[in-house]
Amino acid sequence: MLAAPHRLLENRMIRRRTLPALAAGFGAGLATPALSQGAWPNRNIRLVVPYPPGGASDIAGRLQAEALQAALGVPCVVDNRSGAGGTVGTLHVAQSPPDGYTVMMASPSSHLGAPLLFRNAGYDGVDDFTAIATFATGTAVVCVHPGVPARNIQELVAYAKANPGKLNYGSAGAGGANHMLGVLFMLRTGTELTHVPYRGAAPALADLIAGNIQVVFDSYSGVIGSIRAGQIRALGVTNPTRWPLAPDMPTVQEQGVPDYDLPSFSAVMGPKGIPEPIVRRMNEAINAGLRDPAMVRRLEANGNVPFASTPAEFDALMRAQRGTWRELVRVSGVQPEG
Repeated sequence: MLAAPHRLLENRMIRRRTLPALAAGFGAGLATPALSQGAWPNRNIRLVVPYPPGGASDIAGRLQAEALQAALGVPCVVDNRSGAGGTVGTLHVAQSPPDGYTVMMASPSSHLGAPLLFRNAGYDGVDDFTAIATFATGTAVVCVHPGVPARNIQELVAYAKANPGKLNYGSAGAGGANHMLGVLFMLRTGTELTHVPYRGAAPALADLIAGNIQVVFDSYSGVIGSIRAGQIRALGVTNPTRWPLAPDMPTVQEQGVPDYDLPSFSAVMGPKGIPEPIVRRMNEAINAGLRDPAMVRRLEANGNVPFASTPAEFDALMRAQRGTWRELVRVSGVQPEG
């Protein structure tokens, strides 16, 4: 039986609040005094994104790079190293020197899902890395085609139980977060849905709009336009508490599905063994950036909100979620590739 999902996201999520005015311009006022020669950092920091340009991880990475550069006073360069479900870039970082000059944008997919889905990933997503800081968190929305006779989660559960296996739900690919949200939904509700994997979330959404599938568990940012256009129907957000960007949208949990939570977040990790003073300095820089109203606005424009943590809190979150992902992948029956 799955353990109750970790609650750190709700405890640490930064809400909108009055902040001390910062100097004009993104990150202004965050720069630190000049460092003595030889102190960290004294050269470029490389931020690896293990996915292609243009996606959610890449957008988060470029925002994060700006914040680090502003706070630390050295260039922070985004390095897209995609391939094999994110394992190529992630393995590269795991094998890099632990000197604080090579870090990466991490996510549950790259660090918790991918090592279970690729036999030759070559890394453990928790033990082979240094947890530095969480950065932003998002949520997914349970959506159905308008032809499905369900206007809330309980009606969807009832319809699925009356028609076992006849509702098809699409995902961005086998073993990813969209897929695992569906597996968790079935576990928590005792329903049977049929999984249909696609090569990305966009084609799955297109088939939902066309009526070729009936359900998706997709990111808020990915589906909100189609929801507002009336092309699909939103039944609830997967976050345990109401999403600040859609406060009128009920959660799955408040509609009677207990312990339905699979946190979605982007974060910064580095190779195992980065010295603690460097980890602390980078964590402080990231959290300072999350207090900038300009950063908050840019995250919200992409459907996310800031999510701050200490390195210890982030490490605890990863270790708690690793067990959840292992059980979901086992239950799903997905076989590792490679």
